[in-house]
Amino acid sequence: MDFGTSSTCVVAALNGRPPQVVVVDGQPLMSSAVYAAADGTLFVGQEADRQAAMDPSRYEPNPKRRIDEGELLLGDRVLRVTDVVRAVLERAVTEARRLASNAEVGLLVLTHPADWGAVRTRLLRQAASGLAREVTLVPEPVAAAVFHAATFAPEEINSDRTVEISNRPGATLAVLDLGGGTVDVSVVSRVPGHRGGFQVLATRGDPSFGGADVDQLLLEHVGSLVSSADPDAWRQLVEGRELTDRRRRRVLRQDVRGAKETLSRHAYTDVPMPPPFADAHVTREDLERLVAAPLGRAVELTCAAIEEAELRPKQLSAIFLVGGSSRIPMISRLVHERTGVVPTTLDQPETVVARGALLAVQKAPASPPPRVPARQLADQRTEVVRNPNAPRPGFSPRPPTPPGGFSGPAVPRQAPQGVRRPPPRPPRPAHHGSGPGSPPRGIPAPPTRKKPKLPWIIGGAVVLAVAAVTGLVVVLTADGEPEPPPGKVVAQYHYQFTAPQDWTQTGGSPDLRETLIKPDDAQQQFDSVSVQEHPLSYDASADPRRLVSELRSQIEAAPAQYSGFNPEASYAGRKVVFYHQVLPGQTASIDWYALAQGNVQVNVGCVYANENARDRVNAACTQVIRTLNISA
Repeated sequence: MDFGTSSTCVVAALNGRPPQVVVVDGQPLMSSAVYAAADGTLFVGQEADRQAAMDPSRYEPNPKRRIDEGELLLGDRVLRVTDVVRAVLERAVTEARRLASNAEVGLLVLTHPADWGAVRTRLLRQAASGLAREVTLVPEPVAAAVFHAATFAPEEINSDRTVEISNRPGATLAVLDLGGGTVDVSVVSRVPGHRGGFQVLATRGDPSFGGADVDQLLLEHVGSLVSSADPDAWRQLVEGRELTDRRRRRVLRQDVRGAKETLSRHAYTDVPMPPPFADAHVTREDLERLVAAPLGRAVELTCAAIEEAELRPKQLSAIFLVGGSSRIPMISRLVHERTGVVPTTLDQPETVVARGALLAVQKAPASPPPRVPARQLADQRTEVVRNPNAPRPGFSPRPPTPPGGFSGPAVPRQAPQGVRRPPPRPPRPAHHGSGPGSPPRGIPAPPTRKKPKLPWIIGGAVVLAVAAVTGLVVVLTADGEPEPPPGKVVAQYHYQFTAPQDWTQTGGSPDLRETLIKPDDAQQQFDSVSVQEHPLSYDASADPRRLVSELRSQIEAAPAQYSGFNPEASYAGRKVVFYHQVLPGQTASIDWYALAQGNVQVNVGCVYANENARDRVNAACTQVIRTLNISA
């Protein structure tokens, strides 16, 4: 499901059959609008649009834009934003279930903008709670990239650069999403073996412009053409509160939107007007003049995102256009003129993200993924949350995987709608630390870009590391309950902790259920704290020795990489399982602290790049572990 600002697209896959777009109210897109009736009923979609003519104060056309507000006042009712969003999601799920005789949804895949952080994605997950046995979140540009890569088979493409998308690990592309309420640009890179096969390198956005704003500009232009005949009548039409005025205004807006869509295919069209106005004649030239400035900004955002990813446009495999407003021919021309790359789009660009989302969650290949390109990748922020009532699959214990699956910590975002800068380019982090309970030792700065042979270790954290990530065990109690330290609460998956005020969540690997934080002003990409969650097939609280035993045996099988194993360590006032990890060919290293509650195990990795960062990282790691709360 692509929950959009003005419309929502739903795609369903039934019993292994090819996915199909779910038709809602006779259309492939469902309006995201919500109307709160006086009797408490929430109308969604076209039903809400129709009801809006009765009382506009009860109508919210773009609930996604209100995600940060907590509560909404609709008429005389105060509603939680999550309840309003849930009404949209529930209507969409209900329509999809009709295709399968009302069967239960096994997996609900929700997309979200790439720059949404933990707070917004958590609200989205809360709104979807209970609508399916399992809920998965996928960034919109990742879903779009997956769909385009799957659609353009090599034999169907004449451009060698586009073939790279399907065939070459590390191929990068830009996704320009012109939605109903926002412009979002992301640069993603292909990383086989990761969920969806792509990771986000950089993202930029404009939350103040979208297809709805194009409609408004065109409506104002129509007004400039016809209002002189009767200025008072025009003001009554666009501002009037009477039921007749509201109904005429709703029809006019629909006709203006239709004219915009017609101008994507034809050079001119006419907008039918109610009396006393004559019909308005509008041209594509008129539309392009109106949107030239905002579309120019969208192209500049695209170039800025490419630059943030440390690339030039010609290095991209492709630039993809998605979203309904990408149909405006001018945007394709502007992108080509500014970047030198001819952008690619498909029929029904409004459905691309939803269709790609299902492909993005298909099971990754069992073989270890190849080495990630030297350019470090930002996280793709795909998150999985299981229905607490659904059965948990069992997992074998395994040692921890280095933070981010070797993608390295990402540079922090500056604001919810800001840019996620790509991390710098040194080699993959290894990790380091010291004995349990004492400040971790410093280590030399990482070497310059050398190509260490890490493919095995990348999978080693899936073969050998099959012990640490889920196998890091035990924790049990804190020695007292200190006052919560100041900082930012991070709640992901089944764990929660308080990060220091000057540390930022920068990403993590969804396959490891990982959260990665680092200092806002850190110069070294290695300086970070990685928190990873791994479900267990048994209760570690009841049988901690089992985890310790299994983990010990696998750690001892790789003495060149792991050392200092201590199943009875104490750190930050808590009992933990400790060990130290160094990766071949690397100079940085990690101190791992494993805690478990019930059948949930959490591993905290403290990553140090040099002696200067030791105290600061250790202080952050101490705060994370002291405040860590695991909900089994």
